[in-house]
Amino acid sequence: MNRFEEQAEQAASILAGVIHTTPLTDSNQLGRTVGAKVYLKQENVQIANCCKARSAYFMLSRLLPAEKHHLVTVSTGNNGISMSWAMRKLGISGTVFLPSTVKAHKVAAIRRNPVEVIFSGDDIVETEVTARAFAAEHGATFRSPYNEWDAMFAQATIVREILEQLAALDEQLDAILVPVGGGGLIGGIAGFLRAVRPNVEIIGVQPDNSAIMAHSVRAGKILAMPSLPTLSDATAGGVEQGAITFEYCRDYVADYVLVSEEEIGQAMLLLHDWHGITVEGSGALAVAALLKRADYFKGKTVALLLCGANVDPLLLEQLKKA
Repeated sequence: MNRFEEQAEQAASILAGVIHTTPLTDSNQLGRTVGAKVYLKQENVQIANCCKARSAYFMLSRLLPAEKHHLVTVSTGNNGISMSWAMRKLGISGTVFLPSTVKAHKVAAIRRNPVEVIFSGDDIVETEVTARAFAAEHGATFRSPYNEWDAMFAQATIVREILEQLAALDEQLDAILVPVGGGGLIGGIAGFLRAVRPNVEIIGVQPDNSAIMAHSVRAGKILAMPSLPTLSDATAGGVEQGAITFEYCRDYVADYVLVSEEEIGQAMLLLHDWHGITVEGSGALAVAALLKRADYFKGKTVALLLCGANVDPLLLEQLKKA
């Protein structure tokens, strides 16, 4: 058993009874549309409405007693929601640093838990520099949303569940489409699949407006690039230099698909209209990529990771009217 497989097993054990085993939904409609067997992994109904509940709880559960004095993290929204929930659950005080671009409804969700919120900078990399300095100055513990081994091990439990759920249906996974920001989610999935099912094709998906990891992989190094506003705010922003996720994103992800804002919006509406599923922009990335590359996935068994549902209800109405 390799390191990722062993650590994912430990994570699954710690998370059992705390987070949800989320549904794997057979999408007959998408399957017929692209000529494939399509399954939706619904992390949109996870605690905190996103997959980061897994990494947040697992990371904090592994803190040493001396590290639990005060926790500092940084977020574009979903990590803050998840970490503030986990801090409350585990009785840990903390501070969440946010860039100024975080959506108001996500800020409100973070503040429902007893944490301090500090705004700093316009990009997540800039905000992280400030957060790390704050943690060092105050003797607090810093945890990154993605650049942590425990975050990757926890996210590996998602694909572990998918394989178990498909096995119960006597199905074998051919490919998985995964939203990408800093790479913790896809890095964990890639590390686990490399160990147990190396034949499964891993496809990363990013918005055209903020595809820094995809461009970095193609350049062979982590790039400092600006981002434009995107419906997929949960994946937006830069990647920390030296991030442990980069190697996994570079070496074990078969390809990256970049999708437009229009394609993201259409995928959000499609999930709502066909399945009654509400997702945020990042949660629709995999669907948008499947539709964009439909011919490539024909005849395959494909899992689409719907990573979150922390969406402003007014946005869906705006998309419908557009």
